[in-house]
Amino acid sequence: MEMQTKDNLNFTNQLPKWAIGCHIGLISLFVLLGMGMFVLTALEVSETGLGFSILLLAIGVVFLGLSWFAYKNLRKYLDLIIKVSVSEQGYDYYAKDKRKGVEHKFFLPYEKMTYVLIGMDYRMMAKYKYSVHHDSTKLVPVRSAKIVIRGVSTDNRLEVTSFSHWDQQSLHKWIEVFQKHGVDIFHTDKALTAVPDNPEVIESIPKEKFEGSLSFVIGSEADDLENIYLTEEQQVLVEEKEKRGQKNGIYFTLLISMAQIIMICAWFPHWEIVDKSFSDSSGEFVALLFTILSQFLFI
Repeated sequence: MEMQTKDNLNFTNQLPKWAIGCHIGLISLFVLLGMGMFVLTALEVSETGLGFSILLLAIGVVFLGLSWFAYKNLRKYLDLIIKVSVSEQGYDYYAKDKRKGVEHKFFLPYEKMTYVLIGMDYRMMAKYKYSVHHDSTKLVPVRSAKIVIRGVSTDNRLEVTSFSHWDQQSLHKWIEVFQKHGVDIFHTDKALTAVPDNPEVIESIPKEKFEGSLSFVIGSEADDLENIYLTEEQQVLVEEKEKRGQKNGIYFTLLISMAQIIMICAWFPHWEIVDKSFSDSSGEFVALLFTILSQFLFI
């Protein structure tokens, strides 16, 4: 979830009013376009039958799907309030889930902080690639820094909290504040992307004293999600997920193959041929659309 800040010390996930207005406008546009495509689909079916109407229907579904995605994304910011700040007194955290009515807050004074650990994290960013033949855009993992703070709150509870920094200036400002108040800072070359906020897990991570530089560059592109620190339980879950993925891939391939065989044997021979080509009502477009969609689903 994107966090907003003006001074790199106080962060919140709350969107400005103009951004909320843009979200609402975009959702309304997608809904109108989707409903318009449904109307055109109904008119096309009544005039020419199936065929081109299938494409119009698919486009309408895509627009409504985009409206639903935009709405759910907006609800994440409206239903959940997160505020994080680093002041002269310490680290302040506040979170409230409006839907569940759950509120969580704590304050970590600098003198009660055991240490701060800095590791690697990742975020996905769009990369534009220019070539002579065609331009393309793809999502690539980009390195960021993740700060993990371990200490005792003013409620006398052991707390472990984390915060990711996506630019060098923001990270350095936090480091300067921690150093100013004498907080021990450690560094690890492990990616802390999957590390839970658990004291025992944080203690088990290999670390060394921070000497002013990181082993990675914030904003640099990563070839893959490399060097992620996983607990033994997480490693077991990853292995099990990979095995399930392999099995599901085999089952899906068999299902698609059977569907293709059934179409070829039971449906294709009955298509009407007009002037040495299939007629508009033959179902050629539906079969082609099914084949293309099945390939995307498999990917």
